[in-house]
Amino acid sequence: MCPECRLRARPEPARRLTVEQYVRRFPATTLLLVINIGVFLAMWVSHVSPVSPSVNQLLRWGATSGEKVLFYNQWWRVVTSAFVHIGAAHLILNMWSLWLMGTLAEAVLGTSLYVGGYLICAVAGSITSLYWNPVVVEAGASGALMGILGVLLSVLTFARLPVPRQVVSSTTRSLAMGAALTLAIGILPHIANSAHVGGLVCGLILGFLLSLTRRASYVVQRPLRWACLLLPLLLMFPFALAAQRHGRPWLHYARAFNALRESRLSQAEEEGRAAQRHLPRDTRILEILGVTLAYEGKDAEAGKYLREVLAREPQNPWATNALATIELKEGDAVGARDLLTKALAEGSDNAYGEVYLGRALQQLNDDDGAILRYRKALAINPDLYDAQMALGSLYEKRGKPKQAIRFYGKAAELQPQQIEPLQALVRAYSAAGMRAQADKTLAEIEHRESAQKEAAASTEKDK
Repeated sequence: MCPECRLRARPEPARRLTVEQYVRRFPATTLLLVINIGVFLAMWVSHVSPVSPSVNQLLRWGATSGEKVLFYNQWWRVVTSAFVHIGAAHLILNMWSLWLMGTLAEAVLGTSLYVGGYLICAVAGSITSLYWNPVVVEAGASGALMGILGVLLSVLTFARLPVPRQVVSSTTRSLAMGAALTLAIGILPHIANSAHVGGLVCGLILGFLLSLTRRASYVVQRPLRWACLLLPLLLMFPFALAAQRHGRPWLHYARAFNALRESRLSQAEEEGRAAQRHLPRDTRILEILGVTLAYEGKDAEAGKYLREVLAREPQNPWATNALATIELKEGDAVGARDLLTKALAEGSDNAYGEVYLGRALQQLNDDDGAILRYRKALAINPDLYDAQMALGSLYEKRGKPKQAIRFYGKAAELQPQQIEPLQALVRAYSAAGMRAQADKTLAEIEHRESAQKEAAASTEKDK
């Protein structure tokens, strides 16, 4: 062959598509990119942080929330959440993946099947996330993208496409590595690996079903492929109901926990009982309900639940501390001591438990043991007001005012609004012969009491 003929026979290098050519060839991928980026820009224009949007902002724009979906039936969120992203970095990573995989998927599947598969996998990822962790707000296209990756893996593996085996093998290997890497990254905190898993599993099944249609006659292939989309979609309904049944108790539990943390005890009890109706023997639910009832003074019922928790988890700190306070309140210092001694094993970091054990030992006239326990509590958490006051009181009782001053002073720093540590300091200063410091502290007490009276009088006048 002459040089000219050889040159003519050489294949032309692949030319990069222009934007217009790309849009015409891959309209669905282009549209998905535009929608995702457009939503992000609209959020930014609406004063949503492009780096770290708040939970309320994400919910306003359509993110998935167990409370919104499972309690209030806002099921549209399982679709809209796939177009909302939690910051620019999240968007950029997902859009880069969409551009790479979407182009390939649209070429292999065609526009209609690609869009249908993308949306179905997005829904599967969202529902899996609701089932796995219903109390977390989640958003992003990751579930849909993992689904498309799964579709491609199955189709390239099972569909017997008229493509060179070497190309199929290298592409499949790259996709499998991408899936493994994404799932590995999903182990990190604040990443919804459940959505990744749900989308991927749905995509693998969908791709396998689509691959089987190639073995049917050409006439029925098209309706069969649409049936393949319809089947996973129909399976979403029982899956959604299962997510609702599974998630509701934990949403009640989360509400109870938040209410207890904010001292809204009646609401905490109501939500705790609602969770218990679904899961009557779950340790975490019995724990939150027992602690709430203990704070409300419903000691008999609280004790029943807390003992059941401790029978399964003998070192549970919340249950131990709540039950110990009940026993101390009832005057059973021996019972509180035995309970806490058993629960506070070597290496325990239950600082409040050490404080309660110190109180029990004080009631049993074991001041030396009480001092050891209060000091251990402060070794775990130096900012425990109760431990500082208790040690000050014990050293004052033992006639060691200078040591008492150190602990009372720290207590006054921890809770400067409290008068009690200042009054204790006056006593300790006086006992140590430190008259000037005692007079100064006494003047501070009088100033605070006068300010409190004026504030009370002003409030009464406003009424």
